[in-house]
Amino acid sequence: MLPKFASVIAKTREEALSWLSSLENPRIIAGGTDLMVRMRAGKQYSRVIDVAGVPELLTMTETDGRLSVGSAMTHARLSTSEPIIRNARSLAMACGLVGSPQIRNMGTIGGNLANASPAADSIPPLLIHDAVLVLESKETRRRVPLEEVIVAPYVTSIDRKELLGSVEINPLRGYREGYRRVAKRATWAISRLGVAFAIREDKGRFTDVKLAIGSCTPMPFRPKKVEDLLKGAEKNEAIITEAIRMALEEIKLISGIRPSYAYKLPVLKGILEEVLRG
Repeated sequence: MLPKFASVIAKTREEALSWLSSLENPRIIAGGTDLMVRMRAGKQYSRVIDVAGVPELLTMTETDGRLSVGSAMTHARLSTSEPIIRNARSLAMACGLVGSPQIRNMGTIGGNLANASPAADSIPPLLIHDAVLVLESKETRRRVPLEEVIVAPYVTSIDRKELLGSVEINPLRGYREGYRRVAKRATWAISRLGVAFAIREDKGRFTDVKLAIGSCTPMPFRPKKVEDLLKGAEKNEAIITEAIRMALEEIKLISGIRPSYAYKLPVLKGILEEVLRG
């Protein structure tokens, strides 16, 4: 049973920002697939602002070579969007795997980011695309890299008075790109492990490699030292083996040794082998 709360429906971005400014301890809701779960678990959110129908949060634009995605766009819509498939294939793939069809049709990319789950499927693809979040309040507007927004599991630097308006994505053209993940079972599709990748090769060399790993550490992350090792390197078994060793060691360094690593790390090793060998 849900606790008592008051809700308002914002019809425009300006209206949403006004409510955020004037209400005490407000919370934003769009699809509600994360917030409602928290409320059913006993979390108290007395003031809820529904932004699911705000037109400005439901648009996608391409400007100066970057994509801007409204925060209220659903996973289902993003998974089939031609601009996303063309410019950020890993994100389209990840959004197509989020939860169940019902969740994908309700859940939004903004909600996925604001919830900041270590298992969020959309975060690793957005990390390899150097995503920037546009955060707005009634007084300010700021652009913050995604990797600076998520500060701990389920914790972000987004202020309660700020609205996540859009997500800016840097397209990756000419890359072999995708998303691989392992879930506990298909009917309860919460990621146990997720890897986003974008790889560009030329004449037997890695010219650029972008990797992001989710569900292995408290926050999804990019193993930058591994990327640096591979960039410009000859594509052979020795360099691939060393890159994978470094990635696994970095995970252990970040999180220590966890019981789940007995199965997660061998599976991750297999995924990285497949991805890097191409």
